Amino acid sequence: MKKVITFGTFDLLHEGHLRILQRARAEGDYLIVGVSSDQLNDRKGKRTVFPEAQRLAYVADLKYVDEVFLEESLELKDDYVKRYDADLLVMGDDWAGKFDWVSCDVRYLPRTEGISSTLIKTEIKQMARCGRALFGDTYLDKHMDCALTIVNQLTARNVAPILTKENALPRKIDADVLVYFNKPINPPFPEYDRNKRVLIDHGASHLKWFLGSRERFDFFDVILTAGPDHVRALQAIFDGDETLGKARAAGFIKSEDLLSDPKMTRAEVCAQAKLDPAKPIVLFAPTWHITANDDMILAIEEMQKVDNHVASFHPETAHLPMDRLNTVRNINGITTELMKHADVVVSDLSSTIYEAAALGKPVVQLLLKEYPDNTAVLFDLPLSAGTAEHFCGGLPCRPEGLVDAITRATSGNAATLAMMSDCRDRILAGTYITTEATNAIADQITLTCEEKRQPPLAGVSPAPERPRTPRHRRNLFFAKNRLIGHGGGNFNGLHASNSREAMEAALDVANIVEMDFCMGKDGLIVAHDTFEPRYGLETGFADTKVADFLETRFDGTLTPIGAEEVVRRATRAGKALVCDIKPTKDAYKSVAQELRRIIEEHGEIEQTVIQCYSVEDFTEAMRLGFKRAMLPAWKYFYRNPIGPEVFDFYRRCIEINADAVWGLSLPYTNKHMDGPIIDHPDFMRMFAFWKRIFIHGAPAEEYPRILRMNVGLFADWIDRKTEFKDVPKGFDWRRYLFLNRDVIKAERVTEVEAIQHYLKYGQAEGRPTDYDLPTGFTYSGYIGRNPRLRKASINAFDSAAAHYTRYGSKEGLEI
Repeated sequence: MKKVITFGTFDLLHEGHLRILQRARAEGDYLIVGVSSDQLNDRKGKRTVFPEAQRLAYVADLKYVDEVFLEESLELKDDYVKRYDADLLVMGDDWAGKFDWVSCDVRYLPRTEGISSTLIKTEIKQMARCGRALFGDTYLDKHMDCALTIVNQLTARNVAPILTKENALPRKIDADVLVYFNKPINPPFPEYDRNKRVLIDHGASHLKWFLGSRERFDFFDVILTAGPDHVRALQAIFDGDETLGKARAAGFIKSEDLLSDPKMTRAEVCAQAKLDPAKPIVLFAPTWHITANDDMILAIEEMQKVDNHVASFHPETAHLPMDRLNTVRNINGITTELMKHADVVVSDLSSTIYEAAALGKPVVQLLLKEYPDNTAVLFDLPLSAGTAEHFCGGLPCRPEGLVDAITRATSGNAATLAMMSDCRDRILAGTYITTEATNAIADQITLTCEEKRQPPLAGVSPAPERPRTPRHRRNLFFAKNRLIGHGGGNFNGLHASNSREAMEAALDVANIVEMDFCMGKDGLIVAHDTFEPRYGLETGFADTKVADFLETRFDGTLTPIGAEEVVRRATRAGKALVCDIKPTKDAYKSVAQELRRIIEEHGEIEQTVIQCYSVEDFTEAMRLGFKRAMLPAWKYFYRNPIGPEVFDFYRRCIEINADAVWGLSLPYTNKHMDGPIIDHPDFMRMFAFWKRIFIHGAPAEEYPRILRMNVGLFADWIDRKTEFKDVPKGFDWRRYLFLNRDVIKAERVTEVEAIQHYLKYGQAEGRPTDYDLPTGFTYSGYIGRNPRLRKASINAFDSAAAHYTRYGSKEGLEI
């Protein structure tokens, strides 16, 4: 009888064990198995799941094993061979050559590929292992509050959240992922180089232009945003390939707490906040202000007049006279609790507006001269980062109009309610505030726990700074310009001449000029339709050759201009061209196609806006590759330019391509309307599209009122006495106003009023019109090095640049 002997630990019996034992038995008539004892395994540094008695019993129970014993030492292999009178030693081939010295034959059998106790234990360990998410900036109370909202969701996914109370990460924590709510002051230690970094973009992040920080963007591997609007913001600033996979629409992190039932009754919360539960509750919750913003101070003065108000200020707010109001400290979720019971919410640039939208609360939105970290100025609507859309979350008002706005918001007026409802719908379409938001965030963190980061290579220089896409700068250009030279603007009293002289004058002042395009006999003619007699033509434009048209004169004096020259002039000037195509239907398509060809050869498509009068026009423009469009409620909506068909037209085009829709054009009035469209009850609903509204055909006397409403203009002139050619070239009305704040105090805060003031007074008085700044000037550095400026209402770039130009340079202040 041939006896075979083999050895092993045989922990977690698996297919590989069974196969080698079966094959060993086939080598002889009797199989003896030595099972490693617990003491032997300890000496080998090998940990087992099952103790020796169980392992011995499992092996002994196998039908092809005849005898078992405990192996106490590796060095006693030959003693065991002799003791059991074995003829053959069988081992796995991972021991090849190790036991050739024993006093019997030896055979090394190949192991089963992909199977081993070690692998199985590793897999089990990974399955049972708790993931670890190390939060890097929860030493800030506001970040700790956010982190606590997803603790339960993470632990339910077997991920342990590790919250820190120091402003630097603790050393040598066994973590799988680093989670932040903002870029940390102190970078992670080198031992965390392999851990992926996740940013939870909480709050209204896409209203703050710090989103465009390349350093911040590159620091993180995953950015979990509050929704698709926030992803679009990053995509507009950074290249699409960079944001793909990195920027993810997860949801608003405070959703679950926000949407839960109130923890206190109305009576209880009113008792805590010194309010009368029988009266409407007005919650005032602005964003952070680290300077004495004079508009916010004025708003505080106005809020004092409001009965039953309570103010909850951002923890970082300073230099504001908060003690003038009935305030609560913004901790332990009190602001959210108050919001659940509030009857109206007042804010400026805060995520409070988003939270109010989810709760269906009326909102009054304060407009300021300057905002913290937002590029909008002079009481304009804030601009969303990157996309530069005009954010409107409720009823907009300036500080001095706050009391009246609160009255309107709580009046129950149907038009006001409809406007605020539209604003809420717009917010919630781009920001996910649902009960599933925290689950979505926890899912993304859990997935990232399983990934590893590529650490920096030693001795290799970092990649050169990658530029941001120019797209966000173009968006900003279009967002900030609201004066369009209509038909080139009036020139020498002549209206809508579309002439070379008018276009040149308009480009010096307006930055954007609109020109009219008709189809001639052999190409495009730049002229208003039906104006043939003004050129002395006896035939229609459609029967006129372009060369013949260019030989004419508008009213015998002004020079016609060709389509190619129009495009070239706008491009060379770095200005924008709005193309008004006069024909309709198929003829519209023909003009659009020819215009696209000309722009391809002579201009820049990014500086061109095409007017689209129908969904069909818009679809054709997108097919041709136009990047921006204006949507006029004109040709097909003449009888009711603010009716439901117009709203549907705008919605459908925005659904097709939201980024391509730049402006919405409405007529000031027409014979079918009872009065100016800006006085129509439904006009304010247009703000919920977050696109600039432009008024066409308004009289010059109405220009200031229209611009004060944050609405743009197709302007024929500055006023009836001042044409574009009368304005100094390069005059920057915004800079003039910041440099001359007494003009702002006199409430002359629009481009038209600024130009009028300069021409009437400023020019003769020698008032400054432009900033004089040294190389490297930044407003944050200027304010930071001169703390007293925080009390002087120096809030952002324009106020800082104006202060340095007028005072700081003379006083020798540091920059």
